[in-house]
Amino acid sequence: MPAACASHDTAPGRALAGAGTGIRHAGAAQVEEGARAEEGVRADVEGSAPLDAAIVLVNYRTPDLVERCLASVEATREQLVLDIVIVDNGSADGSVQRLRAALPAASVLALSTNGGFAAGVNAGLAHTRAEIAIVLNPDTELRPGALQALIAHLREHPRTGIAAPLLEDPAGRLAPNGYRRFPGLGTLALELCIPLGYALVHVPALHPYAMSPAALRAGARPAHVYGAVLAIRRSAYEQAGPLDEGFFMYLEETEFQRRVARCGWAIEIVPSACALHLVRGGEQAALAPSPHFVLSAIRYLRLRGVPAPVSRTVLALALASSWIALGLIALLPSKRAIATLQARAYRSLAALAVTGRLRRVRPGTD
Repeated sequence: MPAACASHDTAPGRALAGAGTGIRHAGAAQVEEGARAEEGVRADVEGSAPLDAAIVLVNYRTPDLVERCLASVEATREQLVLDIVIVDNGSADGSVQRLRAALPAASVLALSTNGGFAAGVNAGLAHTRAEIAIVLNPDTELRPGALQALIAHLREHPRTGIAAPLLEDPAGRLAPNGYRRFPGLGTLALELCIPLGYALVHVPALHPYAMSPAALRAGARPAHVYGAVLAIRRSAYEQAGPLDEGFFMYLEETEFQRRVARCGWAIEIVPSACALHLVRGGEQAALAPSPHFVLSAIRYLRLRGVPAPVSRTVLALALASSWIALGLIALLPSKRAIATLQARAYRSLAALAVTGRLRRVRPGTD
């Protein structure tokens, strides 16, 4: 094992419990409770044909999206033997009962609290024995052949730890999901700065961070990939350690991939696989980044050695530039309605970056 795998980047005082040592962590503890709660519900997939893969989804009050996502899995699985695991992060809204009734072949784990996306994924992976686990955001839908291509790629490339498909938006356009390098302060600030981001959309080959559509379609190897759909090899997961549950939502998969890469595993795009991504469920949720993204960016940068006051200042300036730009765009009558909503959202995000704290947090909401 490379020296980099012996110690993981964690916040002071917070170790990744069980990283690389059998995967004991908060998510695993909660999954035992969830497994007891759903006793008698789980399909006995282990007793039948060998598993091709596990499908893992984390739900928080989005059962309609989960059902749509898994409908795409069912429509495209063909002869694959799949262990379907849904982790409910304490929704307390009837999601568990609805999903168990609608998807009797799936294993639905009911966690008592919402510990965030990383905790849910860790719980799901602890619940299955599959060597390949495909983690899906609920707001994704798989295109025909995607499952087969991802599974085949990992089987044919034994040193690939993570594989991802191409992503497309609801209009059918390719959505960038491969990145040339792991993010730093400058790249995260760029991601939150609308004026610079808009300029680079028109010259994707010059983007310092995102891979061009041509590179994605050619299957060029990224440093890391967007986490909407990830096919994860269990041995890579166990060697790198579980996802860091100090991230509530966003960038947990980026930090995890950084550890996977440091352990010598490849991370790859499979251009023959494709999935639709609605982006946070679509509609107005996609108009601005989530507040949790800003908080996760501050945490991620701190793990990479950037002092929190520095990252908060730089990210706040990037967000403020977006707020100003959107305010100017809102002067145009044809753009006023949406730009005004976006400007208000970016103004709130800039204030959040300054303080580093949400005034009021409702876990799991964006």
